[in-house]
Amino acid sequence: MSRLDEKTTGSSRNDQTYVIGSGWWCSQEPDSRVNPKRGKLGTNKQREVEFFQIWLNNIKNYTSPSSIAVVDSASPIKPDSELRAQTTWIELPFNARHATDHIGQWSGWLRSVLMSGQYALATEADYFVYVEQDCLLKGERIIDRCLEDMRTGLMFGDGEGTPQPLQQSFFLIGRARLGSFLKNLSDIKARDSEISPEWKFVFASWRPFVLCANMGLLTRRKTRARVVRIARRFFFDDLPMGVGRSRPVPFDATYYYFQHGSEEEITQHLEALYG
Repeated sequence: MSRLDEKTTGSSRNDQTYVIGSGWWCSQEPDSRVNPKRGKLGTNKQREVEFFQIWLNNIKNYTSPSSIAVVDSASPIKPDSELRAQTTWIELPFNARHATDHIGQWSGWLRSVLMSGQYALATEADYFVYVEQDCLLKGERIIDRCLEDMRTGLMFGDGEGTPQPLQQSFFLIGRARLGSFLKNLSDIKARDSEISPEWKFVFASWRPFVLCANMGLLTRRKTRARVVRIARRFFFDDLPMGVGRSRPVPFDATYYYFQHGSEEEITQHLEALYG
């Protein structure tokens, strides 16, 4: 067993276990053609198959999951079998595409959350942790650091610096709330192109929000602002670190996470990690 494999079989503080979930999509076809309504963010490097090893090594350097569940949206290009064997690789029969222009009820991203979340629930992990396929983390025992601040059982990224109420490239959910949260997500009638996945997370944090959303009562900006204030106070926590999609990335900080990285940002992160 390699050093990285040994780290993967570890556990969190107090022997609490967690599953890391993620999604996978990679194609030689330009993303502008596959997801024409999605703006280009970050370098093409993070959409190439070689980036998966960078992502996986990053996960294993800073976390100790009981397993890593990756949901593949029928991607035409996949990582090497040796890398996939280090995860629980789950294949979907089609690519539902981006939330701005998707097929069916949910985008490919939200399907990856629902599938890997159910896997965490079925394996009775204490926590479900999601790390998006282009998201890199920094910080020894970063999950433990997050759990120190968790009080509600749901923990998402702060939406400051983004057009959304929260961020979802890195988040944590405790087992006690995971089943109801996934049910709330799936019970929201609107498609992802109608209510963004970020807003769906806000509404799924409390069942009455879901019922109100399904009745069309949560469409006004002022109403949503009040909902976010209530949810952040009572129903979910903010991650104790940034940055996600906001900028700049604080490379000297003890803890951070970021996605949509530029070539320079990814290089700087890897230099900090490996020297």
